[in-house]
Amino acid sequence: MARANNSWSPILKGLHWIIAICILCAWGSVELHEFYERGDPMRGWWMVLHFSLGFTVLLLAMLRFFYRATHGRPTLYGSKFQKPVSLIVQSLMYIIMLGMPLTGLLMRQFAGRDTTLFWLFDLPAFVTKNTDLAKQLAFLHKEFLWNALLVMLVLHIGGALWHHLIIKDNTLRQMLPFGKTK
Repeated sequence: MARANNSWSPILKGLHWIIAICILCAWGSVELHEFYERGDPMRGWWMVLHFSLGFTVLLLAMLRFFYRATHGRPTLYGSKFQKPVSLIVQSLMYIIMLGMPLTGLLMRQFAGRDTTLFWLFDLPAFVTKNTDLAKQLAFLHKEFLWNALLVMLVLHIGGALWHHLIIKDNTLRQMLPFGKTK
């Protein structure tokens, strides 16, 4: 269902930026954990933050996907070529926002590890340990989906900047938290 106005709803804008910040922080936390030796409590602290942020991305992405499906989107700007490319990139971003946390969680589950969330509780293992499957999920999570996310981010940000700087339409303005559309 299409929205009548030319801007994303405040809820979808908020979810967009909160998810973006959580993804950036999840990436930072997994990188920062590498500065510590195995067994160092800080290494574990950064990983708990990584798992917690990933779980948050999963929940917020599901909420965003549901809200977006039930409330529509503003009119797409661009040429006949740009509109389908935009929809493909957005669709792949949704798949990645759901796939990264799910593969990360399943990777730990099949490795037989509990996952601590927010230093409050552990998600217990709910599958039988299978290290071969855990390794395949690790490849999907760390190599395939991570690199796909980077490519999609470049396309997503590049497309927004293209629309803003070259075409000079409202594509970027309509997603900015406090931006005004023309």
